Amino acid sequence: MLGAPRAAAEDCWKDDLALGCEALGWQTVHLPARGIPVEDVVRVCRGADMLIWARTHGHDPRGDAVAMLRRIEDAGTVTVGLHLDLYWTLRGREPRVGNQPWWTSQFVFTADGGPESAARFAERGVNHHWCPPPVGVRWLGRAEPDSRYAGQVAFVGGYVAGIHGEHRKRLLEWARRRFGRRFRWYGRPGVRVVGDELSVLYASARVVIGDSAPAPFYWSDRVPRTLGRGGLLAYPNTEGLDEVGLTAATMLRFDRFGFDELGDRIDALTDARRRELTDNALTVIAERHTWPVRLREIESVVFQCG
Repeated sequence: MLGAPRAAAEDCWKDDLALGCEALGWQTVHLPARGIPVEDVVRVCRGADMLIWARTHGHDPRGDAVAMLRRIEDAGTVTVGLHLDLYWTLRGREPRVGNQPWWTSQFVFTADGGPESAARFAERGVNHHWCPPPVGVRWLGRAEPDSRYAGQVAFVGGYVAGIHGEHRKRLLEWARRRFGRRFRWYGRPGVRVVGDELSVLYASARVVIGDSAPAPFYWSDRVPRTLGRGGLLAYPNTEGLDEVGLTAATMLRFDRFGFDELGDRIDALTDARRRELTDNALTVIAERHTWPVRLREIESVVFQCG
């Protein structure tokens, strides 16, 4: 795996990917993507079934990485590029598609979904496949609630105007007005919660509100990361969620910018209904949206099995 994991306590998807490989019993070697000589990567891949290049923006091997991939493939190893970001619809990212070495992997998986997306990737020469974001198995389950977070309406994440757009800005402004001191924003500078403490937050807060860039068949990993920890997520209606089991029976779904109706539903929420929704979500995430599940799906595509 190209893209070595960081400290195990951090909420890094590459750590969860690595642990997912281990859970499947795959023998895995981790290599740092940034600055590693291409000869080192070629050498380590000898005899391997698959190279997964877990992408981080700006992290590339030193040398001709395109030639590196071809040499690895010529030796019999399948190359896979993997990233959980959205590319289409984001002006800063669209020009990158097909124009960086990792895009030339034999198979590329990102969170961009839908038939129009696939066609656009093909036009750039990318053999693209949809990868809805999963959660790491280490985070699966409901932590013991803590009174520090009880009753809160929380948002977990950052805000960058050029990426996250008008909806997130207005969602945060509305939540401040509607819920006052009950609203907490975790993820802004100086207020970061990760690891086991984030699991406690999700299990304890009344509701976690969230969104992602508006695109069909796309949602950020905040969806499985929240639901898989027993959190109740309020999230915009998005084409594709129902198809993968993330229905209104697993979270509070709402129309974008329909904040007042969402607020009324949050205020009317009972403990029993919250428990029902989070129980449903935990089941769906465990069955369909963990890294071992997603890796088996990738394996099936790459080796055309199953």
